[in-house]
Amino acid sequence: MNGIGTDLLGVIAVGIGAAAVLYAGMHAVRRFGLSPAAWLLPAGIGLSMVAYSVWSDYGWYGRAVDQLPQDAQVLLVGREKLPWAPWTYLAPVAMRFAVLDPATVSDGDDGTRHAQIMLVERRGRTVVVPQDFDCQGQRIRPARGDWTPAQADDPAYAAVCSGQGAIHG
Repeated sequence: MNGIGTDLLGVIAVGIGAAAVLYAGMHAVRRFGLSPAAWLLPAGIGLSMVAYSVWSDYGWYGRAVDQLPQDAQVLLVGREKLPWAPWTYLAPVAMRFAVLDPATVSDGDDGTRHAQIMLVERRGRTVVVPQDFDCQGQRIRPARGDWTPAQADDPAYAAVCSGQGAIHG
């Protein structure tokens, strides 16, 4: 199971666990002669489910990066503001990122370099995209694509071609 299914299962499990703990706590409080408000149980369950969802969304990026190879470089991070999570308008959440593992960089026979760029998405599959880099000619070619000029701020080009005639700017 991947993506939304795992998230949904986690939220449901947290809700059930919170319900059990809150129910037991309210039962114990009643034994002492107190009468907790009836809305505390559903409010506590809902709050725990929202808290878990927020923790899961904001913690995903760190957990995903921790699973990468030791020398891997995060090139770009895509952050989003989600309408169903209004707090993300204050602090956008990381939903995707691009990674270069230097171990996948190899030199081609024609003076180019080849690298595998991993595109990791929060609720999607990880895709590995092979790219060619002409460091001397300052060009990039995606898999089955045409050569295009490298931009000075392209993090993949900078990482693959550092010290090899790369654009500096």
